[in-house]
Amino acid sequence: MSALISAPLLALCFSGIAHATVQAEALGNLQGLKLANETTVPTLRERIVQAGLDKIGTPYSWGGDDPVDGFDCSGLALFVFRETAGIDLPRTSRAQRQAGDNVNRRQLRPGDLVFFATNRRGVTSHVGIYIGQNQFVHAPSRGAKVRVDKLSNSYWSKRYLGARTYLESAPSPLLAKAN
Repeated sequence: MSALISAPLLALCFSGIAHATVQAEALGNLQGLKLANETTVPTLRERIVQAGLDKIGTPYSWGGDDPVDGFDCSGLALFVFRETAGIDLPRTSRAQRQAGDNVNRRQLRPGDLVFFATNRRGVTSHVGIYIGQNQFVHAPSRGAKVRVDKLSNSYWSKRYLGARTYLESAPSPLLAKAN
C-alpha cells in the first residue's frame, strides 16, 4: 500500500517542480510581452484610421452620423474624430474643408481628411479619411456602404480638391521621442 501512495506523492512532487519551471518561463515571456506592448501603443492617427476601417460595411444614410442609423461622408468623419479624438468637426464636407490646416497631397498622413467635388466642378461635396498607401475610407453614396477606395482611381483623382488635417501637422520633438 505504501507503494501506491508513494507513486502519486512522488508524481505530485515532480509536477510541482515542473510547474514552477513553466511558471518562471512564462513570467520571463510575459515581461518580454510587456515591453513589446509599451512600444506599440497606437498613435492618434492610427486610432482614427482604425475607427474608420471599423465602420466598413455600415450603410450610407444621408444626414447620418452614427453607426446605428448609418453615415453620410461628413457624418462618418465627424463621428470618427469625435469618438476617437474628442475633436468636433463641422457637420458638412464643405465646412470641414474650410477648417483645419491645409495638407499638400504629397504630404498626406493617415488621419487627414481628403475632399472631392462630386456634384459640381470645384465645389466640395465629399470627404473621406486618408488611411495611407494612397487609400481613403468613406461613405460614398446612397445605396452603398462605407468602404475603402484609392485616390488614384480615375473617378476620385479627377474630383480631388485637396486635404486638411485637424491633427498636429508634425510631431513635436518630445512626442517624437515618446513614439
